[in-house]
Amino acid sequence: MSHPLGPLAHNLTAYAIYATAQAEMRRAYALIDRGEYLAAAAEIDSAAHAAEVLAHATEELDTRRSARWLTVTAARRRFAEQARLHAGTALAA
Repeated sequence: MSHPLGPLAHNLTAYAIYATAQAEMRRAYALIDRGEYLAAAAEIDSAAHAAEVLAHATEELDTRRSARWLTVTAARRRFAEQARLHAGTALAA
């Protein structure tokens, strides 16, 4: 990410990505509460992608933070898969 505002723009971009992912996770939990597991999985997948973007954006600046975002990415992908599995179980019942 390169921008004429320098690091401030990078921070604003990172925050926008983070805030969007958090909103997606809130929507996913609401969808799960309503039993809409496939829609929730899609929201979680999108939030996982955002975490991956943050991991790659921070890898040169802060390797520990980048590793943390990769952990978040993996956890969200597992959560999305569980939601899809639950959706399949709910459909089969």
